[in-house]
Amino acid sequence: MADPATPILELRSVAKTYAGGVEAVRGVDLSLAPGELLALTGESGCGKTTVLKMINRLEQASGGSIVFEGRDIAGIDPVHLRRQIGWVMQGDGLFPHFTVRENIAILPKLLGWEPARCELRVREMMKLVQLDVDEFGERYPQALSGGQRQRVGFARALAGNPGLVLMDEAFSALDPITRDTLQQDFKRLQTELGFSAVMVTHDMAEALIMADRIAVMRDGEIIQQGTPRELLRAPSEAYVSQLLDTPRRQIRAIAELDA
Repeated sequence: MADPATPILELRSVAKTYAGGVEAVRGVDLSLAPGELLALTGESGCGKTTVLKMINRLEQASGGSIVFEGRDIAGIDPVHLRRQIGWVMQGDGLFPHFTVRENIAILPKLLGWEPARCELRVREMMKLVQLDVDEFGERYPQALSGGQRQRVGFARALAGNPGLVLMDEAFSALDPITRDTLQQDFKRLQTELGFSAVMVTHDMAEALIMADRIAVMRDGEIIQQGTPRELLRAPSEAYVSQLLDTPRRQIRAIAELDA
């Protein structure tokens, strides 16, 4: 079991500069405790997805260091690193020519698990994401609803028992009811399995509801981080207040309708 006092993930002065001197990320410092969910939020183009991709080396950092489970990821083979980290993207990213069972079993098979253990893990994961294996196991992604595909995406990301899960706008393409249900189910899964997570979202309401801590980015930098309560009570500058205004305005509008 991970030491709760030791971060599972640390970003130290991380930067990303593209060809032509374009700075996408500058001086990002973050830490993630075991079992914690951190939301990276901010407007489009602020660098939050670039930060997420640098954590599993889909993008290479130009400066600083990223430490995962006590090791600098620069010294870890990228393929081996990615097999230790769950990844959930917008729109599920399932292989269309694989069945649900085959999609979920991909990582256990790559990790060299015996067939019986792979099948047991598939059944465990499908039960956890509330999909009946007999009904859905042999279906292909095109035969599933958007919410069902996203559930399979979560099951696939968790199948290798990762200590860290990265999510890039994982709920944004779903209708409101499905989105709310999956958000609640994801938090339940995190409690049951104990993994840590970094979630990229442009939706401040989603960040406030789901995250233990929020890091607000603008122009490649983190301008404030803290718990949802800390941000709501003491936004550091006008930009953070502006991001918080939308969920506040929505709450007021609903309250007025219900008055």
